[in-house]
This record gives sequence, C-alpha cells and structure tokens, in this order.
Amino acid sequence: MPCEKCTSLCVRYPIRQPNDLLKAIKIAKQNVEDGTIIELPDLESINQNSFEAVASGEGWGDIVEYNFCCSNCSERFSLHAETYHGSGGYWEPKNKLSVRENF
Repeated sequence: MPCEKCTSLCVRYPIRQPNDLLKAIKIAKQNVEDGTIIELPDLESINQNSFEAVASGEGWGDIVEYNFCCSNCSERFSLHAETYHGSGGYWEPKNKLSVRENF
C-alpha cells in the first residue's frame, strides 16, 4: 500500500497524445529529483533512450517503458506508452489496488 509520500502518484493517468506523455515524464522527473521515487532501470527493457535522456528533452523511442518505486514504501509505478502507432499508455501504480483515481 502507498505511503503519504507517494499517494498522490497513485493515479491511472492515460497517455493518449504526445502532450500527455510529456506531462507524465515531467511529473516523474520532478518526483525523481525530489527523492519521492527512484527509477528502477531495466537492462532488458526495449526502450531506445534512458529515462534521464528523455526527461532532459531528448526524443523518446517507439516504445516508452520506465519503472519507478517509492523511496519510502517501495510502491512501484510504471510509465509506459506505445508511440509509433499512437496507441498510448499510462502512468500507473503496478499494484492495481493502489489506484486511488482514474483520469
């Protein structure tokens, strides 16, 4: 279950267009920088660019898939989207029971 530190991130935010993805990346970046969440690098990921690079303004690849966890309670989060065909994706907690709101 999420703690007070990460409960505001426990939303299912749909990514339907590029601006939605930019907003999700910006929020994730701010929360990494302030220590709320930690990126969990995945060596087997199909990402074409690192989260750090994308968060710094470099373009993203056809598939965006980044994982994070709360630095306090270890709640896990996923930022994922398919951008090539435009089918989109979500920012969401990995544990579906932790979702407090759907947008």
